[in-house]
Amino acid sequence: WVPALPSRRRSLPCRAVAAKVAGKGCGRRSASKTYMISPLVLAASASGVLIFAQRPLSVLSFTGPDRHRFLHGLCTADVNALRGAGVAESAVVDAAGNTQDLLTVLDGGGDELLALGEPGRGSELHAFFDRYLFPADAVSVAEASGEYSCYEVVGEAAGSLLADALGSELPHPLPANGEVRRLDGSAAWLLGGGALAAAAPAAAQEGERSFSVLLKDEPRLAGSLAAAARHLDACSPPWEALRVRRGLPRRGAEFAAAGAALKVPPLWLGRWEAVAVDKGCYLGNEVLVRLSRAKRQRLELYGVALSCAPAEVPAAGAEVRLTTTAEAGGGAGEAGAEAGAEAAAEA
Repeated sequence: WVPALPSRRRSLPCRAVAAKVAGKGCGRRSASKTYMISPLVLAASASGVLIFAQRPLSVLSFTGPDRHRFLHGLCTADVNALRGAGVAESAVVDAAGNTQDLLTVLDGGGDELLALGEPGRGSELHAFFDRYLFPADAVSVAEASGEYSCYEVVGEAAGSLLADALGSELPHPLPANGEVRRLDGSAAWLLGGGALAAAAPAAAQEGERSFSVLLKDEPRLAGSLAAAARHLDACSPPWEALRVRRGLPRRGAEFAAAGAALKVPPLWLGRWEAVAVDKGCYLGNEVLVRLSRAKRQRLELYGVALSCAPAEVPAAGAEVRLTTTAEAGGGAGEAGAEAGAEAAAEA
């Protein structure tokens, strides 16, 4: 965590891994943000696929005529806009706008909505939504984590690897970010982008493709994907390393850590695409609207690439002071010096 820089100088001195993209999803404000993308290289693979890993998750199922309206009022995404088929990143916040969970909301075009969250959070999320369920609401909420599995594949050849692993043709055209396609004859959905792409949208500018494959009670397909993931495991990092590289925050690490005094809105986590401030009233809405209109955020989460030997990597929770480097130069160096000074002052 470092104090946020003014919007005109937001980038930190990490020139090799920084890529600027336009922020989106936050109403009228569409500020330029900097996402730190560590280069993911699978040196031993000729397929061009960078990562193929199983995503641990919890799943909630929302059924009934009021499912869109109900979930729309209790998370930060514009769920009503998903009617038909679509994917949206979202957050569950408290009344003060602080992040409690990050979710991927999926409307597969059927008669249910799915909310994909972090593993082990199914019971807590179910209790949260059940607390706001009234008898008049025509919606049912069920915890369905045991029925689903999910895999993430990232890289230019992501589509061809998935087709080989699944042994079937993929939908054409392949889904773009925010789109979903159901695989013919199976309870499997192909999500364009998913949580990884939302965490690092600049990757799309570099020709990188990212897909999530969600399976429900499909042991054959799950076995094929698991075999492919194991095949690449020797050269690719596990999910935890992958989500850190892609800037995907995790509960208990970057936010909502046990005993942590720092309360974090989703905008401070860089999850601008997960917050719709113009969709109407929802829990924590007023606080997030005010934050979205502020000229700057008090704190923001950045990714930092370290150039040091493995033995010199700081331990989790250690203080890290950011300073300028000779390589950065220009505006990035100036921004880094300012960030370093402010970070040191805050520490």
